[in-house]
Amino acid sequence: MKCTSDYISKIIRVSAFTALLLLFITNVIWADGGGRRSMGFFDVLLLPRVWVSAIFCLTGMGLLMKSWLHRNLRLVILGAVFCFFGIFPALPLGRFAWGMGLHPSPVCAITKPFLFLNAGAQVPVIFLTILAFIAVFSLVGNKLFCGWACPIGAIQELFNHIPLPKRFKIMLPFTVTNPIRITIFLAFITLVFTAGLSIYDYFNPFHFLHWRFEALSIVVLLVTLTAAVFIFRPFCYVVCPIGLFTWLLEHFSLVKVKVNRHICKDCNLCIKKSSCPAVQYILDEKRFHPDCFACGRCIGVCPEKALRFAR
Repeated sequence: MKCTSDYISKIIRVSAFTALLLLFITNVIWADGGGRRSMGFFDVLLLPRVWVSAIFCLTGMGLLMKSWLHRNLRLVILGAVFCFFGIFPALPLGRFAWGMGLHPSPVCAITKPFLFLNAGAQVPVIFLTILAFIAVFSLVGNKLFCGWACPIGAIQELFNHIPLPKRFKIMLPFTVTNPIRITIFLAFITLVFTAGLSIYDYFNPFHFLHWRFEALSIVVLLVTLTAAVFIFRPFCYVVCPIGLFTWLLEHFSLVKVKVNRHICKDCNLCIKKSSCPAVQYILDEKRFHPDCFACGRCIGVCPEKALRFAR
């Protein structure tokens, strides 16, 4: 236990030092107006939202690989993710708040480029850089961005932890949710190039985090969070285009949740205690499986330590 506490304390100290160092570098660069001029690839990488995301992702990866992630710590980190990326941008924190801003949101990072292409315009570097950043962390570790740095994913998972009788918790079949998600994305592509219309604008909960309190964004967020009480990350599984993108990439991730069949006792406790539909597929060692958001729940409850986050 002491080793675990020391390791977590070390992660916090290193993360805090890294954050302060990068914050200093960012402010020095922006002191000459860098935050207001046209942004290049490296300018985007210096945005606080990017390197703070990286810190969360790497911290999560370290905790998972050491199997030192317990439920309460996960909840605290999810709350911090939502505060950093959902609330801080709306606070009067100067350049830092501007750099933590949600524009473009993960959904916009993958959808807006198609709208620019349809209009015959050049895609701004910030969209491509954010998308590339998400892709890199999805390839390094299984859906690290979605599981450890997405504010909408974080608040959905927090709401899913609201205790209810087990009969009210629903696990939608991936054979149903993924075709819906794919169909929505194909409909989006079709409508973009035929009508210049983005259907995601009508059910994108990230719009609420601009804090303009528009009726549609409020309704979409309320529906998303209500569904999340009963279903694990419903927007991610059923709608989100970045979720679809990272689901494809996670099959090529360097590090992911794996099972050691030699020590697994088939107690199925990981399935019973997890809300994620990917666990059964992971136990069966199937090549293609539902999105695994690297929440660490199945790893933490396994009494035999047969599940691990490893290469």
